[in-house]
Amino acid sequence: MSVLRHHKLLINMFFLRKNTFIILCFAVIYTTANAQINRNTWTVGGSFNLGVDMGTTAGALNHFLIQPKVGYFPIKHLHAGAIVLVDYQKIGFREATLQTGYGPFLRYYIKTPKKISPYINTEVIFTSFQEFFYNGDGSSNSFVSPRETLIRPGIGLAIFLTPHIALENQINFEYATTDKIRYGEWSVLQFSVGFQIHFYHIGKL
Repeated sequence: MSVLRHHKLLINMFFLRKNTFIILCFAVIYTTANAQINRNTWTVGGSFNLGVDMGTTAGALNHFLIQPKVGYFPIKHLHAGAIVLVDYQKIGFREATLQTGYGPFLRYYIKTPKKISPYINTEVIFTSFQEFFYNGDGSSNSFVSPRETLIRPGIGLAIFLTPHIALENQINFEYATTDKIRYGEWSVLQFSVGFQIHFYHIGKL
């Protein structure tokens, strides 16, 4: 092989690799830019709250709430998945509560030209509730309350800080019901802030 031919082959290989690299870069950019709410996108995220009462009274409240989520887009804009709830509150020095639960969620995103996507959200969470009472001698008693079902229709706003990370602001109307009639039913308006990480799976759309 002549030196000139060898150089031409090297130049062709260079441009082929360069073009391939450029095509891959555009493909990654395109995929990333459209990863947020496309089909075959997996997500993980949730919300976290931590509250500490700095007071020294017996009624001081410490509150820990975490709600992790994992989801999937079966079709474009439609997001479905599972949510887990862990809610711990300590009231003063002698009382604490622990609520745990799990359930499905369903969400529909409304696409806009900007990096902001409003959505409609529904969650159903099946929970159990425990109360703990601490005695002066160091012992404790616990009581298990009836199971609760939390139904949460709501609306929210996803702000995509990057193509893969979204900050979520959500308002829920929470309706709770128990399996015991005497405990009744109640409702509350909630506001939560969380995040979602979007992982795009390249496949047939």
